[in-house]
Amino acid sequence: DSDIDGMSLREINYAKNEIYARHGRKFKSEELQTYFDSKSWYTGKYEPTEFDENYSSSMLNTYEKKNAGFLRDKEFSIDPNGYQLDAN
Repeated sequence: DSDIDGMSLREINYAKNEIYARHGRKFKSEELQTYFDSKSWYTGKYEPTEFDENYSSSMLNTYEKKNAGFLRDKEFSIDPNGYQLDAN
C-alpha cells in the first residue's frame, strides 16, 4: 500500500498496464498506446486480444500477476469504474 500512496487513479492504471506493456502488449486505448509508444523500452508485439488469450498467464511471473491484481483492486476501490481511459 505504501508504494502507491499519493498516486493518482491515472498513475495506478498506467502502473498496472506497464506490467503488460513490458511484455509487448499493445493497447486498444489510444491514450495508453500513445503513452507507451513514447517509452524507449516499449516494443508492442502482441494485439490486446492475442496477448490476453495466449500469453498473459504464461508470460507474467507470479509477482507481476500479484502486482497487476493489487493495482487493479486499488484502482477499482478508489473508483468503481476505474480510470476512464481516452476520456480527455
